Amino acid sequence: MTSDLEDAPAGRTTLMPYWDRVAGQYAADDPLGAVCYPAAPAWFNRFYAFFHRRAVERMLGDLPLAGTRCLDVGCGSGRWCRWLAARGAQVTGIDPTAAMLDAARRLSPSVEFHRMSATNIDLPAGSFDLITTVTVIQHLQPAEQERAVASMGRAIRPGGMLFALDLIDVRDPGRVVYPRSPASWIALYERQGMDLVRWEGQEYVPLIRALEKLLRPKKRATETDVTAPSVLEKVGRRRAMFLPLGPVMLLSVPLELLCERMLPSTWARHGSFLFRKTGGDGTTSTSPAPGRDA
Repeated sequence: MTSDLEDAPAGRTTLMPYWDRVAGQYAADDPLGAVCYPAAPAWFNRFYAFFHRRAVERMLGDLPLAGTRCLDVGCGSGRWCRWLAARGAQVTGIDPTAAMLDAARRLSPSVEFHRMSATNIDLPAGSFDLITTVTVIQHLQPAEQERAVASMGRAIRPGGMLFALDLIDVRDPGRVVYPRSPASWIALYERQGMDLVRWEGQEYVPLIRALEKLLRPKKRATETDVTAPSVLEKVGRRRAMFLPLGPVMLLSVPLELLCERMLPSTWARHGSFLFRKTGGDGTTSTSPAPGRDA
């Protein structure tokens, strides 16, 4: 098993230096910002965290979690580890960044953590009933995504469940994200023996997306220094620039709830996917609900 004392975990990925820098700079004082939008005001990150939580609760809230063995991949500061543990799960969290794990251990003393990359999960095969990974795999390059999903597929038991929340807006120009279409995400997991149970769109935020078009570059940035700040992080150094977003976010909360009911899942920025690993009783999952694609 990979030791937390090693300088870096096996399976080091392209953007790991970026997350090492972000975690070292922000995780101790702003653990939520370190895993959401570094340098952004707390209220800005709480807005997105609120809808992340709603997505997790919609997908996992009805599952019998008490006593289940759960692995949170890319656990960051441990927010989903705490959510699972509060529901009686036996939780293990893994993350490749030492500073992030320091924050997680401080905030979640009852949870077991290991320094480990998603692409090389050095834990016994088939040892988890549920794996969660929230806005993590989107930060891996396509070939790394393949390795990460294969590694998660190995760690989950036959018949076990996997929940993933990742970027489906393939037009997103962010330098540190590698989105896929919903069909591509689904195919990625199916190649590793997982059947889709259901999926839905998450994070429509039409007003904010309209403003982002004015602030973000039209094409993906070509910054050569992988540790360089993202566009939003650079904006965050001037907090006053976030103030106009306050009223927009207040309006966005009820609008988001309406979008969730009315709009196709494919129009969202992120997708929430629930899979079941083939095997166990020799059957596969029932026919999945495809999301609001009509």
